[in-house]
Amino acid sequence: MSILAYITDLAFQAQVSQAAHKADVEVQIVSSLYHFLPGVERKASMVLIDLKAQGINPNMLIAQIKTKRPELTVVVFASHLDEESRKQARKAGADTVLEGAELSKELPGILTQYGEKK
Repeated sequence: MSILAYITDLAFQAQVSQAAHKADVEVQIVSSLYHFLPGVERKASMVLIDLKAQGINPNMLIAQIKTKRPELTVVVFASHLDEESRKQARKAGADTVLEGAELSKELPGILTQYGEKK
């Protein structure tokens, strides 16, 4: 597994799952740190984080990931109305910061770049 996603919103989970299916790559979507952190430490070559996911402080999580695995690509997304969250994520070390609308456009390329074919 190379792509690990922390997403609690069901609509975004479905969007990422559909894009992964179309790109024929495996994405593990989780909604708890209990499942996310071990995947980050062992397997992931890229992580995707919803900045509005429940149960996390996204900026602390991004900083933690970059401290433990600085080479790991961190892609985050948030609503186009939430410029402050996106700005803070950049400061925390996110490699790519997308607006929700950009996610639809950019996601297939990102998944193809980092994903392992099924």
